[in-house]
Amino acid sequence: MVWRIVGIASILLGLLATVTPLSAHHSRAMFDTDRLVSVEGVVTSVEWKNPHMWVTLDVPTADGGTQSWGFEGSGTAAMVASGISPQILKVGNRVKIIAHPPRDANARTAEFMGMEVDGVYYARGTGSNIRDVGGDQPEGSR
Repeated sequence: MVWRIVGIASILLGLLATVTPLSAHHSRAMFDTDRLVSVEGVVTSVEWKNPHMWVTLDVPTADGGTQSWGFEGSGTAAMVASGISPQILKVGNRVKIIAHPPRDANARTAEFMGMEVDGVYYARGTGSNIRDVGGDQPEGSR
């Protein structure tokens, strides 16, 4: 009887351990999804991985320095289907990324929604027009 209870408790704990990370993974709570900002800089790294690709930019600051910004995108297949490929988004390119900014003003990680490279706009699978971001720019971006 004791072993049966231990077995059931182990299964329940295993399910809980699996479900909790999955629900946390899909949270967008850290991003302000009501706003879009544009951040310009030089690509310093691109990680083409699933479930999300990551881009890091060095962004010029007002004092002449740089600030590192990270951007979380969709999975690699979704990004490529949007026209955003390793041939377009590569280290050393100067790009403007359109993103949902972090809710924490001190954070430097944002949700990638699209980008402009050499005057061409690419939207992250949304089909939305991200060109007109307006004047809402985070500190350290241009």
